[in-house]
Amino acid sequence: MKEEVSLKDLMAIIKQRMWIIISFGTLGLLLSAVYTFLIVTPMYDSTTQLLVNRTNDGTNSIQLNDINSNVQMINTYKDIIKGPVILEGVKEKLNLDYTVEQLAEMIVIGVNQNSQVFSLTVTAPNAGEAAEIANGIAATFQSAIFDIMNVENVSIISGATVNSKPVSPVAVNNLVIGLGVGLLFGFGIALLRYALDKTIDDHQFVAQTIGWPNLGVISELNKEELLAISNMPKKERVPVPQIRKSDSTGNLETAKRERIGDLEMRTSEDIAIKETSKEKPVDIAEKRKKKTDSMPGGIHREKLTTVSEMTREKIGAILKNESSQSANAGSERGK
Repeated sequence: MKEEVSLKDLMAIIKQRMWIIISFGTLGLLLSAVYTFLIVTPMYDSTTQLLVNRTNDGTNSIQLNDINSNVQMINTYKDIIKGPVILEGVKEKLNLDYTVEQLAEMIVIGVNQNSQVFSLTVTAPNAGEAAEIANGIAATFQSAIFDIMNVENVSIISGATVNSKPVSPVAVNNLVIGLGVGLLFGFGIALLRYALDKTIDDHQFVAQTIGWPNLGVISELNKEELLAISNMPKKERVPVPQIRKSDSTGNLETAKRERIGDLEMRTSEDIAIKETSKEKPVDIAEKRKKKTDSMPGGIHREKLTTVSEMTREKIGAILKNESSQSANAGSERGK
């Protein structure tokens, strides 16, 4: 498990596992779209405004104390509006299926500071129903406040109208949130897979963590190099003879491996001589003979030009001859 993750590693993780992050982001976007447009019920609101004016005492003068008193009375009116006295009357008048508690949760009363006007907003699943409930509450409160507090200082200054635009859910917000949550979740999964991945990524990990020295690096062939090798003439390639596995002793297997190495060495030498040397064929044959005779193993080596000129039958005959010689040598040692 990786202990430290640098900024460079994070960028590499994002680039390497981008498909995971994009997949989870798309999934989050789809789930939020399904929730927004198919599952959740849209809600509509409607607002009416009421004015708390001065007490009618027969005079035309407006006193500051009266205004302050009316402003303070708004807080009391808020509690009265949400109480069962008003809401029970609205429920019976409009023949609603909601309970008093449900109606109270649907009501929001807004008050501006030092203002005698307050707003009454009702939120419902139906736009027309929301406007009807808001107007019903305002009318019921205006008529019942005299019986409750013996005052007539509430006026309706604007009635509730039907608002066909839903206030919730907000589609754009939900889609953005779903996409963001999906991307974050996908990035977390990518980090988790990186943390649990025990694959050795580079030689620095081996040198720093395990303490093993770096002996070399094998480069990976790119497409251009692979294409160049595939277009190389067959005579420049080094063929390896296919040897059938034998059930004989280990000495025979060793002899076969030495024989294969000898043939490969001859082929490589022939290719190098053909490309770089301008000597006569006789000199090339003499050099090959010296090279062949100097190799250990004591195995009979036939003078051949190249491996490509050898037929499958001839290779089989050579190996069969070597097998018989090894078998005879083994029987003589047994005697």
